[in-house]
Amino acid sequence: MNMLLSFIAPRRRARGLSVTLALVAAATVALSACGPSDLVGKDKIGKLDVGMSRDSVLLVLGTGTLTPNQPGDSLRLIQGFRQQQFFAGGSTYQVIWYRETPGSVEEAITRENEPPVLLHADTVVAAGWADFDDAALKLNLPNPYRSQERLDSMIKGPGK
Repeated sequence: MNMLLSFIAPRRRARGLSVTLALVAAATVALSACGPSDLVGKDKIGKLDVGMSRDSVLLVLGTGTLTPNQPGDSLRLIQGFRQQQFFAGGSTYQVIWYRETPGSVEEAITRENEPPVLLHADTVVAAGWADFDDAALKLNLPNPYRSQERLDSMIKGPGK
């Protein structure tokens, strides 16, 4: 009987270990599916609500990490964050690109480093990539992430 128990017990432990490892692996895959673009600035971007004023947004975001390299760069920054303005459908839209890591205005906007806050008439329309992707498509605004996908597809297209 002891021989039978000594054979069964390690198999149960091994099965329990297999289940535990499978759960850890599943959790890792689920979290990696979120990707860094969903996690960067989550604590601050998550506090922004549609309809919030630009001044309130800047209070929540705090001071950004970017500094101007050239005199003209200061026009491209607001409180240390990159900003862009677009005119579409007879309206002006502003995008504030939240960034936690130091960098330069000359660097490309990346999904991994800079989640967007879209404003219209100094009011939040979208905060974070998921909301921005939908709003930019609907409003026909430039989207650096989608533009890169388009460029990649043209480079890798037929005959390339």
